[in-house]
Amino acid sequence: LTSLEIPNSVTSIGDDAFRYCSGLTSVEIPNSVTSIGGSAFFDCSSLTSVEIPNSVTSIGVHAFSSCDDLESIIVDEENSVYDSREGCNAVIETSSNTLVAGCKSTIIPNSVTSIDSFAFYSCDGLTSVVIPNSVTSIEWGAFMGCYSLTSVEISNSVTKIEKTAFSDCSSLTSIAVAADNPIYDSRNNCNAIIETRTNTLIVGCSKTTIPNSVTSIGDYAFYDCSGLTSVEIPNSVTSIGESAFDCCSSLTSVVIPNSVTSIGDYAFASCSGLTSITSYISANKLFEINYVFGGFDKTNCTLYVPYGAQETYAATAGWDVFTNIVEIHVPYFDLTVSNAGYATLYLGGNYEIPEGVEVYTAQEINGDRLMMALVEDDVLPANTGVLIKASAGTYTFNYTDTEVPAIADNLFSGSAFAEYIDVPSNKTAFVLSSVDGNVGMYLAKLTDGQFLNNANKAYLLLSKDKLGISEDEVDTSIGGMQLSLRFDFNGSTGIDGVQTETSAQGAIYDLYGRKLQSAPTKGLYIINGKKVLVK
Repeated sequence: LTSLEIPNSVTSIGDDAFRYCSGLTSVEIPNSVTSIGGSAFFDCSSLTSVEIPNSVTSIGVHAFSSCDDLESIIVDEENSVYDSREGCNAVIETSSNTLVAGCKSTIIPNSVTSIDSFAFYSCDGLTSVVIPNSVTSIEWGAFMGCYSLTSVEISNSVTKIEKTAFSDCSSLTSIAVAADNPIYDSRNNCNAIIETRTNTLIVGCSKTTIPNSVTSIGDYAFYDCSGLTSVEIPNSVTSIGESAFDCCSSLTSVVIPNSVTSIGDYAFASCSGLTSITSYISANKLFEINYVFGGFDKTNCTLYVPYGAQETYAATAGWDVFTNIVEIHVPYFDLTVSNAGYATLYLGGNYEIPEGVEVYTAQEINGDRLMMALVEDDVLPANTGVLIKASAGTYTFNYTDTEVPAIADNLFSGSAFAEYIDVPSNKTAFVLSSVDGNVGMYLAKLTDGQFLNNANKAYLLLSKDKLGISEDEVDTSIGGMQLSLRFDFNGSTGIDGVQTETSAQGAIYDLYGRKLQSAPTKGLYIINGKKVLVK
């Protein structure tokens, strides 16, 4: 069928009446027709022009969708419901100023206030869109499936953009929002539409760079964006919406930061090209998900997870669909030091010690003092609990493959993930605290013989015999803060004054902070925190 003349006896063109008539080039609609049904001329890809008589008072959704060659739409001037004002090549509902059907040659008039759902659906000939200052709303799927669309400009008047408005626009590379738009922005030239108040990215494209200020990726933000090949989500993002990257068939790799606390259903569904997913969500923060990674073969995709978290991922609903789960080290760790100037740290890999930071292990107990030893290497060894001494601020520890030996005789323990630590009855636990401005290791408050150690924190678990106390002397009645150990850094740096001794008692260190296992020979040593000359 290439041409059609509808007889005057017809009053209605039903839904899907000429759907997929790809050879139809022209159609004459008589004055007897009052309604054109939904998808009536859907995918009539050769249809070039349509004239709508004054009798038509109803046009269904998708009536002229996916008509790739359509470039002329004319509504009779006497029509009381619709018009084609200013030769715009579109159907506009006169009373509401809503554009309900457009084509590749449409120029949106300045008087239009709304672009209706699916108005340009699958209009493959459309290459660019400039939304005029009169438009306030762009409805659901308005430009969905416009495969040749490369650029979109949103005016300052637009205050409402519905989900999927620009989904499945595989050629879209440029998105710009007017700088004075009060609701949306395209900050940092990110090629995306961001809801300013909530910092939610609602529309993205293949060239989008997600800004660090974005906290949420909205539902359907990148839906069916087949040109997208990789995405790195910044640490600022806490939530990824429903179907956010659904059907991104060219997407090969995804990086999910530890900041993410929720992922909506089908967020990465039907991403058939995915071969690599890197999740930095730590084991203690991991949450169950539903159908997030459905619709593609997981045997060809590797899930990379933080070191020590493989078992947790494999046992958590939604993540357990992957057969290849590989542990990796987190590339960096940001440590915040408070005004007190101290923090504890425990990392599961080897990390470079940043400038401005002193790192200490705990080597011995001397009364109520904890004798500290400076870590003089540039790298903090894996699984080593330490005390950090630095000015207030945030310091970045970068992961390194550099091999360094473990540190012996360190009293600190720790955990890379938040966990409850069991404290045997013959031992006492200490955590870093500040009481009345005094910083030290204070008695941990126990609940049912346990305390919660936060992720990447160090603690002390010491024998009561080593402390020289009895069980009766451990009083936790006021929050576990009565028993404390003060830091003594002289064990690694030495103190002023030299004493002459003929014999030495107690813990003995050389001037490099190394503990001696046998009686010292002649020379200078650190004994019980004092510099001693042994003859």
